[in-house]
Amino acid sequence: MTNHSSRLSRRAGALAAAALLATAALSGCNRSTTAADGSGALVIGHSYQNLSNQFFSDELAAEKALGASSNVQIIDTQADDNPATQLDNVNTLIARQVDVLAIDAVDPVAIGPALDAAKAANIPVIALIAKPERGEYRSLVYLDSVKDGFNACTTLAKELNGKGTMINLTGPLQILAAKQRAEGCGEALKGYPEIKLVAEINTDYTLRDAEQKMTDAIQARGPVDAVFGGNDDVALGAIRAMVSAGQDPSKKVVIGVDGTLAALQAICRGQMTQTMATFPKAEAEIVVNTAKAIKAGQDVPKEVLFPAKPVNSANLVEMSAQAGAKLENCVK
Repeated sequence: MTNHSSRLSRRAGALAAAALLATAALSGCNRSTTAADGSGALVIGHSYQNLSNQFFSDELAAEKALGASSNVQIIDTQADDNPATQLDNVNTLIARQVDVLAIDAVDPVAIGPALDAAKAANIPVIALIAKPERGEYRSLVYLDSVKDGFNACTTLAKELNGKGTMINLTGPLQILAAKQRAEGCGEALKGYPEIKLVAEINTDYTLRDAEQKMTDAIQARGPVDAVFGGNDDVALGAIRAMVSAGQDPSKKVVIGVDGTLAALQAICRGQMTQTMATFPKAEAEIVVNTAKAIKAGQDVPKEVLFPAKPVNSANLVEMSAQAGAKLENCVK
């Protein structure tokens, strides 16, 4: 084990111990089932990876809108893609005595102590995106990120008629979904030997970082025919870099993952080819409805696949309606 891994493990253990002590201190009290304002609302504590990610910020907005209309309070935290920060966040939500925890784990291994602390506090957990390596949860809403990356790059290859150059702009590889999307893309490209992968570049999953790194890649390697972005923000950053370099993204193949409003609008403008959509609004509905069922004592599915659906110019109107998105100035 590396020194970094050892420090993270010790940090995780210490945080879990602290949470257990806090739980013990509260053991003589009944955990509150009312919101902070005394409204009796269902309280969901959602631990996000990073709210600068457009998917997560869209999801939070959708959760709060759903909550406002159905007596559900959302308490959100973000980890800035740091597993140790996420453990702190979860312990804070436990201390606030939320009814249900929803956790988008940065690291499915490091999140284990957080699940242990939630179990000790008798707070049910909805795990999102990646299956935790250990620990208990009531329901897992997961992505098949390898399949999503494979399908995205298969479409990319077909759009190129099996020949051309491309860049794979990935996310942070400590995030399992980012790593798996890149792996799935690589598997797809094995079937297209005349497509040259010019570079695979890690980003921090933000539009700004992707724009800068795509700009650097264009300056170092020249233009390419296609880009696979590990999420929609990354794909949109690549588009900005192309425009700044005097390239027309409508003449390229650019594919992302998530189905954010910004990506749908880019498809509408003709700048983006496709997104593999796991709509933020859809995940928000799953989280809120699952939490309601848990609070009501109902059985919930142990695992739920959240499939990514391709969205492109052919089905944009239909899929935008599903996403609750209003688009303007679409290319005819």
